[in-house]
Amino acid sequence: MDKKDLQIMEILAQNCRVPHTTIAQALKVSKDTITYKIKHLEKTEFIKEYVLFVDARKLGFTRYHILIKLDAGIKDKQELYDKISKHKFVMWMNSYIGRYDLQIIIDATDSFHLNKIREELFELCDNKIKEYFILTHLSDLEFTQLNPVLDLNTKFKKKQDHSFSNLLTTRKFPVNPHFERYEPTKIEIDILRILADNPKESLIDIGRKLSIDRNTVKKRITNLIGKKVILNFGGIPNLSKQGFVTYYLLVRVEQETPLEILKKPFAKLQNIFYAGRMIGDYDMILYLNARNPQELNSSIEFFKSEIESYIIHYDLLVQDKVHYWRQFTPGIYENLMARSK
Repeated sequence: MDKKDLQIMEILAQNCRVPHTTIAQALKVSKDTITYKIKHLEKTEFIKEYVLFVDARKLGFTRYHILIKLDAGIKDKQELYDKISKHKFVMWMNSYIGRYDLQIIIDATDSFHLNKIREELFELCDNKIKEYFILTHLSDLEFTQLNPVLDLNTKFKKKQDHSFSNLLTTRKFPVNPHFERYEPTKIEIDILRILADNPKESLIDIGRKLSIDRNTVKKRITNLIGKKVILNFGGIPNLSKQGFVTYYLLVRVEQETPLEILKKPFAKLQNIFYAGRMIGDYDMILYLNARNPQELNSSIEFFKSEIESYIIHYDLLVQDKVHYWRQFTPGIYENLMARSK
């Protein structure tokens, strides 16, 4: 890749709906060059996928991280992963190298719903669960797609067009502890479903699918952004293709540790993709990118130095592969449609 490839990925990581013409103007090349480069980045999987990011809490859901250690002797783990990814409330699944084999992230309406989903997932695993624990998501401390390689500060014009780039907080989009619930209309629920399938879907095509006009689609998406249901339209860079390994740092801190203390490391630590505030066996989970052991150790030591007096203990896991990622799940869609009747 050359620098322009990295700049394209940087812009798309902030908002994958930004038009090719806007990117071309920012990089001072032709639109055809941008189109060619994006297709090449997709074909070579430097751009992994496009994801609609939503705050499920606004829609009445709580997010849970389930970490699982499987029994030994499972012959076809990929078949197992495929079955789990088809569960309608699973929004993320990755495998680990280390103490745990899987992380499954789900959105549930309450603890009873969580337990039902947990039982269904364990049945899909043929109940071959050796150990597990569940973390309840409270809020984000950090959320960005810009790892240090892509953080080039490329300027592009944010417009009031179909990209909605003038409205979205693009470089970082963590969710705060406090929020107000929002009940979307049926049209908005359907728009979210379509955008979850394809975050780059044009306003005209969305309108055609729902038999409404383009302006109505634009107004509804604008409203969902304003209500902070839609957080971002992200083009996901393939970090492994850039030489990075993703590590998960699970941290237990002292009770009543101030939120501003927990946020402190992320003001300077750049290679954090995600950091969440949790309830459960751990209080924080960090997704950290590093290209070698020295870089990993340097990042962990910096993180510790910023809040070391509050840390009780921490554990480190190595990501094997992300098997599934869809923020607005079929289960959320069905639940919202049933509620809106």
